[in-house]
Amino acid sequence: MGDCKEYEDCGYLEKGALTIQVGIKLDEFIPKNPASSFMRKLFNDENSADVVFEICEQQKSDSESDRKRAKTSTEKLYHAHRFILQHYSAELSAICATSDGMTPIITDVKPEVFRHLLYYVYGGDISDDDFAVHEKDFINSADKYGVTNLKLEAEVWYVNNTEITIDNVIDSLLYADAMNCALLKESVMDFIVESKEEVMQRVSFQDVPGDVCKDLLAAMSRHYEKDSPGDDVEDETDVEKTFSKMRIRDLRQKLDAKGLDLDIDGSREALIANLKEHS
Repeated sequence: MGDCKEYEDCGYLEKGALTIQVGIKLDEFIPKNPASSFMRKLFNDENSADVVFEICEQQKSDSESDRKRAKTSTEKLYHAHRFILQHYSAELSAICATSDGMTPIITDVKPEVFRHLLYYVYGGDISDDDFAVHEKDFINSADKYGVTNLKLEAEVWYVNNTEITIDNVIDSLLYADAMNCALLKESVMDFIVESKEEVMQRVSFQDVPGDVCKDLLAAMSRHYEKDSPGDDVEDETDVEKTFSKMRIRDLRQKLDAKGLDLDIDGSREALIANLKEHS
């Protein structure tokens, strides 16, 4: 009753009805920084560009005579800016530097894949639908032309949307190793460790290089040590041991958090070495 009397005295309780006042503060509209939008507007802008790439996809044929007569099935021109390429794709910039004023011709990337790659360089996003169609193409082209963030984004999408099975485990492992896709490699090794009995019965490791088998043994060791006492406590006196137990995503995040523009692509060993050097 005393509490009700206080509400009545304050005017919040009248004839059994409780009045509640709610104050809402609306943030003032603040326009976004236009820099990213400006960058995207420069994408494939013929008027301001100072370099043009000709992307040609060659027809495939099993016939020798057909190969001699082969013509490009698709030719696309994409306009770009040397200054932007210097900062976001050193490899494309190098191609421009060695072209002697001629139009650089690229034949190892599909035109639509190159378009997405170049758009990404200019700050654009890639949709899930496009990742679904070109997932490996994005990894391959981004790796070749040094668009690291696109490679990592495509790798994450691939890992999250590809089921590792007994039938594809070796191909996936070899691909991950060849492309230095550490996250994919970790995912494949997780599958092997978790399904070790079935893998040993049904999968041949004859074509797997020795260094990859060594990586697999290390992954098994990490798996069996993860529940050991004191594992959650970071040992500052043994930095390498601490890093060796970390997941790839954690290694990448730790490198990125240092804000030194460090390379977060590459193998587990390369990531750990980079962290040790800058710790």
